[in-house]
Amino acid sequence: MSTSNNRLRSWVLTWTVLTTTFFWTTTMRILFKPEISDWRLFSVGGKGLSGSFWLPPLVALLAVGLFYLEGRGKWRTLYHTGLISWQLALTALVAYGSWDGTGHISFGTWGITLDFYWLLLPVVIFVLLAVLLVSKERKSPASVPQHPWTSWNKRPFLLALLLLPSIILFFRLGTGFNWQVKLAVGACIVQWILLTEAVGRPYASTETVSST
Repeated sequence: MSTSNNRLRSWVLTWTVLTTTFFWTTTMRILFKPEISDWRLFSVGGKGLSGSFWLPPLVALLAVGLFYLEGRGKWRTLYHTGLISWQLALTALVAYGSWDGTGHISFGTWGITLDFYWLLLPVVIFVLLAVLLVSKERKSPASVPQHPWTSWNKRPFLLALLLLPSIILFFRLGTGFNWQVKLAVGACIVQWILLTEAVGRPYASTETVSST
């Protein structure tokens, strides 16, 4: 894959990691700190095991599957469909929230709230970049390296696993959104990055470049 394509891929995947982080941190709060696990997307939401508690874990699981498909280089049509669908869904949500005037994103842990219209330009830019990436890959499928389904990156997975006891401990010790909870959520963010890296494109693998 060319340098420009690699750079484009990195931008799109980094944005995808960033925009799916919420669902992982929410899942971890549901599991280990349900009293502060309130979340809402317009009329859909929950707290602990009440409401649509299943949605954040489901989206996180689908995101892991998306990164896994991207990293193997196979079933490219399914990966492309998932990637574009996610970017379009995100853009539609932000556009609707901006038009409605009631949409905002709140990071209770950090005391940050942003109106959706601040996110409108980034989501539009990245949906266009995702479309461009898919177009480039479909024009040159042989340039996409393919890896065995069983290959994965063990080191980031082990690091993510090692973070789990600290996350549980700080969630248990913390109250509200104090510094222990902030540390736990921060560790969850790092853990999500490591997990997506673990299932993503293998570091060391015998590559066979072929048409998808």
